[in-house]
Amino acid sequence: MVGFLKKAKDLMPQRSVRYLLHKHMSGYDKARPLSRVHASELTKPEGLCPRMYALADATKFKPKDQWLTTSQAMTFQIGRDQERNLVNWFADMGKAVCHWKCIACGRLHEFQTRPVACAACGVKAFEPREVRFESAVSGASCGVDMLLSLGEPKLRPVEIKTMDKDEFKALKAPLAEHRWRTNLYLRLIAESDHSWSSLVATDAATIIYISKGGYGCADPELKKWGLTEQYSPFKEFEVKRDDKETDDLVKRAKAIKDFREGKAGMPAGICATAMSKRAQTCPLKAACFGGDHPPVYEWNDQ
Repeated sequence: MVGFLKKAKDLMPQRSVRYLLHKHMSGYDKARPLSRVHASELTKPEGLCPRMYALADATKFKPKDQWLTTSQAMTFQIGRDQERNLVNWFADMGKAVCHWKCIACGRLHEFQTRPVACAACGVKAFEPREVRFESAVSGASCGVDMLLSLGEPKLRPVEIKTMDKDEFKALKAPLAEHRWRTNLYLRLIAESDHSWSSLVATDAATIIYISKGGYGCADPELKKWGLTEQYSPFKEFEVKRDDKETDDLVKRAKAIKDFREGKAGMPAGICATAMSKRAQTCPLKAACFGGDHPPVYEWNDQ
């Protein structure tokens, strides 16, 4: 057995750049704890189950880390890099407001334009960090990619999305999930009792898409603006706040908040039976249908 393992190790292409990248980039991605109800989870197509969160609390369940392939890790990293670039470009203009983390000492400079130098160590290099808001009504939380000072009465929330060049060219409106989530963000900011929320616009936000292809597609508006360019790698859309579209999402989040605060009992689930398709993949299926935690709170009737 030892000889087999040694032979297998000898066959590993240690001088292959591609092999080394795959070994380095693939691995487990730390699972996000269920202690916070994220807007991104609420707006997933399959919908959020309040009972799952309550059962996780009751059983002390912790979600498992997920394996990321090299391709997945690369895709996520491209998105993060492009988002960071965009925030820094607006910071160069003096318009981006977020949190700024000093890359030397880790000091976080909160809710401001990019500092000239770190107040703690004097270093002049920073990483942007999103500003988070939590609704005092539902407990749901969101992290805004960027807030922009555009000469409006309040800062404008901006969500940044990257997209494959072919999908980008066909884009005529924001993707439904992105529009829905951004709409929810506006509501959560408005319902937050943090002092920063009063400085942020909650009637409308912007989604900006970035083409991963660089050139994007032809944009006749550029000529109208007096620019001598033909192609744009950016598309932007405004999302108006409409609370009717997010009422169900808020109801789900509030069911979790009420349970955690002792205002309501164990919430009902969204699967009719243990044989439901979603129940088959739920990590808390046994606890949900085992009889030890009967549902007593019909949150959907509230």
